[in-house]
Parts: sequence; C-alpha cells; structure tokens
Amino acid sequence: PRAASMRPPPPPAAPEVVLLGRSNVGKSSLANALLGRRALAPASPVPGRTRRFCFYDVDVPQTAGFRLVDVPGAGFAVDNVTQALEGKSAGSAVGKVDSWRSLVLRYLDVREPLKVVLQLVDARRCLDATLPEADLATLETVAGSEAIKSGRASHVLVLTKGDKLSPAESTRAVESLKAAAAGVYGGASP
Repeated sequence: PRAASMRPPPPPAAPEVVLLGRSNVGKSSLANALLGRRALAPASPVPGRTRRFCFYDVDVPQTAGFRLVDVPGAGFAVDNVTQALEGKSAGSAVGKVDSWRSLVLRYLDVREPLKVVLQLVDARRCLDATLPEADLATLETVAGSEAIKSGRASHVLVLTKGDKLSPAESTRAVESLKAAAAGVYGGASP
C-alpha cells in the first residue's frame, strides 16, 4: 500500500519497524531493499521526497509479518504534525525541526505495535568528533520517547553510505556514532 492512498494511519496490527533519519540518508532505499522491491518507496537523490508517513505491510511466511514505516526526513519536516501523521496534505515542507521532532515523538508514544526504531545516520557526517546536530537531536528524541524508555521498542542505529568511505573513515564514523549513543544513553549503547 502507498501512503498517498491512506488518510488516517492504519489501525495497529502487526509489529512495526520505523525508519528515522535526516532527509536523503537512505530511508526509502533501505525500505526498498528490505522489501525486495526497487521503487515501492520513492527514493531520489533530491532530499524531501517522503513528505508523509508511508506504511508497508510485509508478509513473512508462518508469522504475523510486520509493518515497515518510512517517516519524512528531519530536513524536510512538515508544517502540520497532525496532518502528516494522518497522511493528509500538509502544504510545503519547510524544515521545521521542532515540528518534525514533535511528529516523531507523538508517533513513538502512540503506536503500541512499535517494536523497532531504525535510526539511519549518514556515515560521511560522522567523521568529526561530534555527531551533527540534527542526528544528535533525533538520537535524543528517540532515546527520550516512552517507547524506548519503557522497553516496548528497541533503538537501532544504522550507518548508511559507508561505501563512500575508506576503511579508516568507516572506523572513525562507527566510533563517533558509538560515542554519541553512549553519551545519550549514559554510557551504554542502544
């Protein structure tokens, strides 16, 4: 199913896995790879293609399956949190990070079937000693959500675009992300 054909979010059913991260980090590409499809989730070199929550029901033989949720990127946050959560047109995306954080936090707190939060981080942005502000803010938002604090869902950090780095840079990116996570989670990684 495509999000454009849905108004309210689908009723809670199968366990949900949500993809979070800044715009153009590779969320839709990962969704397509996980689903074994080339263009189910709209992926583009132009940031901001995903402007609403996209829900994909995944059938897994002999299980209840799961629902993959592709969320708009942090750089192209929507104006109206409620409209985006309900799949309605929210006007132009203008990069309102507070609105995006509110949207994500609301989703994490209200979706009971949520089991896994995959936070994607561009490895090329992790080469400095500190994580970029937008990625750190997302890490803090997820870590502070009721879903994570209560243990209802797990938070998994995923480095993307590592193929564009040398082996030494890849190691640096992993260490930078681990250090940021340890700072947010009080010494432990998610």
